[in-house]
Amino acid sequence: MRAALPARRGYAMVLVLLFLVLFLALLGVAYREMAAALRIVSVQAIQAQRDEGSVHALARAMALLETGLPPANPYVCGATIETSAGPRSFRVTFTLEAGTTWSVRSAPALPDESLLPMPGTFAAPPP
Repeated sequence: MRAALPARRGYAMVLVLLFLVLFLALLGVAYREMAAALRIVSVQAIQAQRDEGSVHALARAMALLETGLPPANPYVCGATIETSAGPRSFRVTFTLEAGTTWSVRSAPALPDESLLPMPGTFAAPPP
């Protein structure tokens, strides 16, 4: 007498294949999310490093502008700022716009650019 074979023969391999497809799809979604998060964090780190010295140079320029008005329009000076990558030179430009409004810009100085150092104050010396 022959034993009856089960009617569900071969389903184990189909279930394993289905599990592998679903697992790989989940792994692909997780990898894509992780890659996007890493790209965002790396861009933020690069932006923070790029802006680190420029923001400090602008802060010093704004504090300097509180002491008085620049002697010329536009007035360009240099500032050396200590950053995490070492000292960097920045060109700070003061420009008079619309009568009494001053625009202050900061940008990295070119290596061969010679700039006057940023003064300690814009106030006129006493006579």
